[in-house]
Amino acid sequence: MNVQTEANVNKPKGLGGWLIWPTIIVVLSPLSLLVSVIGIFQDYTEAIEGLAPFMEQSLSFTLYYYGNILLEIGLLVFSLFLLVFYFQKKKRAPHLFVGLILFYITLNMIDLFAWTSFNNLFGDTSQFVKQSGLSLLHTCITAMIWIPYFRLSKRVKNTFVNE
Repeated sequence: MNVQTEANVNKPKGLGGWLIWPTIIVVLSPLSLLVSVIGIFQDYTEAIEGLAPFMEQSLSFTLYYYGNILLEIGLLVFSLFLLVFYFQKKKRAPHLFVGLILFYITLNMIDLFAWTSFNNLFGDTSQFVKQSGLSLLHTCITAMIWIPYFRLSKRVKNTFVNE
């Protein structure tokens, strides 16, 4: 006899409710990163020609530029793993989602500090600093909402149950 109790029937689970919003992020993140990585490689030759004088003057800018490319590719791979684990409802998916947000915070912090230090190389970088600061603020707000949700939500605990 397979009788479900009322408590089991009313448990929130599945990719519904507030979990819809992170699902959208999980789906769009790899697509956005793929477009970004493709753009990097399509414009690579032109970008290198334009940035060559700056790269000759600054090892830190060269490291920043190539490091950014590697991190974008790493983020793409990470977000693809998250996408697979998320829709397989693996127990690791919430941890990977939190990791993705923390990864973005770290990258935004690196961007902010890098553009602040490149002021002497490029002249006025205040627009880049402002953009990086706003991205960091946006990501921190995202983290303040979704990290506690993924840590405390009953829906998350009931949805991501597969080993």
